[in-house]
Amino acid sequence: MGNSGFGHPFQKLYEATPDPALVEVPPLRYLAVDGEGDPQGSESFAAAVAALYIATQAVAVESDPADGAATGPCPLEGLWWSTDPRLDLASGDPGLWQDRTSWRWTLLLRQAEPVDRDRLEAVRAELGAKADTPDAEAAAAALREHTLDEGPCVQLLHEGAIENEPASVRALHRYLDGQGLGGAGRPHPKRR
Repeated sequence: MGNSGFGHPFQKLYEATPDPALVEVPPLRYLAVDGEGDPQGSESFAAAVAALYIATQAVAVESDPADGAATGPCPLEGLWWSTDPRLDLASGDPGLWQDRTSWRWTLLLRQAEPVDRDRLEAVRAELGAKADTPDAEAAAAALREHTLDEGPCVQLLHEGAIENEPASVRALHRYLDGQGLGGAGRPHPKRR
């Protein structure tokens, strides 16, 4: 995948291949924004992405201006689930992925250093003051620090459109079944 900026010491977590593999994921710090609905064409999704990248840059430069400019942000990550009890996103059934209005998501950008709460509050206020749309204002208000402790995980690289992601999810679940493992938690894609 190339250099993802904050790669060390967790570079392997960002070097997935199309073949599923078991990895151990330590607790990691993120900035996060929660949202809902279909991410494609969504103003709230776009505003959440923008808020995360702007805040990550502001926090990194504040903590270490030389390091923040040199490393850049990690890849965008996300947790996905649905509020519709009939919808099983983990099934890999492409028909179930067509209507994404019931989807919920948490977008994540990993942080190299702990985020100072006062600095995060200042960044949140600054983003909110500069927001030019209700979605941008909501994303700024929703910006938060989050630690994710996933432990053992199966990962694979999905390349391409979200409409083709069910095939990757099916491959992941075939691997889980073949290893005698069960799925737990929300799907956690990383984007390049």
